[in-house]
Amino acid sequence: MSNKALATVQILDALGNPIPKIHYQVKNQKTDQHVVKGITNSKGCFYEIQRDKGTVLDVYVKNLFDDGMKKVKSFTLSKDRMLVKVISPKLLIDLKTLENNGKQGGYKRKTHIVQKGDTLTSIAQKYQTTVRALDVLNKLENKNKISIGQIIKLPVNTPATGNKSSQDKKPQPIKKQPTNNKPQKSTPPKQDAKKADESSVLNIDDYKNKALEKLNEWYEDGKKALTEVIKIEMKEDRSQDGGTPKSDTSNLCKSSPQCISSGQSELIREINIRLAGFGGALPTDQFTPLTEACIKQFQRDYMGVPETGKICGSVLVALDKFYNEYPIAGFMKDASCPCGKCKGFGNNKRGISSGLNTANEYPGLHRSLIWILKALNFYLKNEFKVNKLEVAYISSGYRCIENNIQKKRTSVNHMGMALDIHFNKAGKRTKDVNDMELIRKKILIEKMNASEQRVDNKIYLEPKKFNDGKDGAITWVHFDITKFPSSYFDDLYFKKTVENLNGKLFTVLVTTKNQENLLNCGGFISQKKPENKEDFTDVLILSDQDILDIMKVTETEVIKFKNEKNFSEQAAGVVDTILNRTKSGVWGDSIRSVVNAHRQFSKITGPKSLKPYGSVQNMPISAVSSRIRNFVNKYMIERANGKPSIVGGHLNYANKYYSDEYNKKKWVNAFHDKAVKDGLIFGNGTAIHAHGTVPELQESIPKPFKVELPKNFQGV
Repeated sequence: MSNKALATVQILDALGNPIPKIHYQVKNQKTDQHVVKGITNSKGCFYEIQRDKGTVLDVYVKNLFDDGMKKVKSFTLSKDRMLVKVISPKLLIDLKTLENNGKQGGYKRKTHIVQKGDTLTSIAQKYQTTVRALDVLNKLENKNKISIGQIIKLPVNTPATGNKSSQDKKPQPIKKQPTNNKPQKSTPPKQDAKKADESSVLNIDDYKNKALEKLNEWYEDGKKALTEVIKIEMKEDRSQDGGTPKSDTSNLCKSSPQCISSGQSELIREINIRLAGFGGALPTDQFTPLTEACIKQFQRDYMGVPETGKICGSVLVALDKFYNEYPIAGFMKDASCPCGKCKGFGNNKRGISSGLNTANEYPGLHRSLIWILKALNFYLKNEFKVNKLEVAYISSGYRCIENNIQKKRTSVNHMGMALDIHFNKAGKRTKDVNDMELIRKKILIEKMNASEQRVDNKIYLEPKKFNDGKDGAITWVHFDITKFPSSYFDDLYFKKTVENLNGKLFTVLVTTKNQENLLNCGGFISQKKPENKEDFTDVLILSDQDILDIMKVTETEVIKFKNEKNFSEQAAGVVDTILNRTKSGVWGDSIRSVVNAHRQFSKITGPKSLKPYGSVQNMPISAVSSRIRNFVNKYMIERANGKPSIVGGHLNYANKYYSDEYNKKKWVNAFHDKAVKDGLIFGNGTAIHAHGTVPELQESIPKPFKVELPKNFQGV
């Protein structure tokens, strides 16, 4: 590594504060080749750069008001490790215009002073908020440790002012904000600060002498260097106890004209499906009072922001984040019917008598069930983390009529409308009825509005004992949606694959419907459709960072054979599997979500015994050998030029020589034998990868697709 340098670039504003979400590019000055590009993180940093010492790099950032890239710095890689700071002559200021509300008297923000015996949970309950909201607002280093005398700021819920109705029609064009260089309202010059203080913030002495004066000073000092100042204008929120302006999690819906609070559309239906686990939303396409209540709960419990109850970009972006953070693929092994006489989800028989019931074999699992399951896992891993419980797997999903006959059952709710869930505690299966009762009472009933009685419009829970005294769900949790209105049992709600059960990301859905403006307040920057691309369906667009992530995983998975054929085939198989998985959507819609999926790549998120990195981000690029780097760069260019995948659309690979006996008997041996027949064994001896697709993922195999690389890509 003596001839190599690692560099991190950080963008700071004129006051030394990191600037997040800035589009950047870094080029080799000599060759004009792209080295890396992306968006700065919360610390204003670029992705790590590795190049030979002596390389001169040019840094470009995107102009705030147009799509142009401006060169802001050049530097030479001269040390093994470098941190390069770029000081921007611009300043992004969140200015708040104070409204003169007259004399307010003494004013203090609502706070709580920690007393002996207090916990963050007890404080949240006392003030009718959540641990997550308090954690976000107070920026706690450890939410499990608070000290006596510590001041805890309390959130004040402020409703948004935007109101829109969502209809399934072409949206009206959105007026853009002026892009001139003049601020909408400027803070008065420093020499007039006293006069401004008297007229704007009468009687708020502390704030006048400190906050506003400091803001004026910053503005004047930075104004000489500014070519533009962005000013966000809003009236300062004030708490009900009256006085000092609040510092709270920002609610971006306040200034957005795109907030939806009424109407009827498929977007609203999709919101309702995904909020089934946050208050029991029904999958209607109408914006109902229940929709509003569920959005508020999602904002409160997951987002940790003031509740608006309205659909806006920040909610959609957060739902996409939730989508990826709580995957379901690992739970789905036994979700399909095991009868052997159907294809996993019945034979579409309808109106068949089954005891006192009527059996209808719906074509898959109801999507609301899956989003309830996601929310259940979220609550267990966050608000109820102390109980060390988590979803283990679906023990019983679909059971068709033939399966009922085999098992001599007459129940019909498992034909697409019910799930039985098993749980782990501290990593091992728990059968403790107290654990099941906690999950039922504290999460499904309190958080999801479920009921142990069959009540219309509510999720039903099987109790531990039925009214007749018979045992119910003692060592597992059963929930179903049989009491939802029958209008929500149309075939469109039932899906078979992980990808279809999840649905598309909102960032994709609104783009395809030309509603990108709805995402503005979520900080999402939509990508323009490339020229000469008629359809995204068969294209996988990759960034430099995606390719670096692929390199890292390939480094951990491939044997460094001396035989070049064995090496290149095995490496190509790993790369193509990652690309196929990304296109399938089963593990998420991005390279990073695929490579960070739980226990999918042993040295990234595998078992602790292998000492995994924990995430691909934790693996340094310096750990990637030049052989892997060169191969991946070359192979990606070949794929972009039309070379087909070496494994077709397959999604799995395995090595039977390193599998345990249970898995070998269960699926690995048969999987290996088929790979031999298909000619999809890469490697030599026991160091092999057998490629294929397990039965439950067959329907998720992607169609052939084109790989699209960054413009002028020559390698990273």
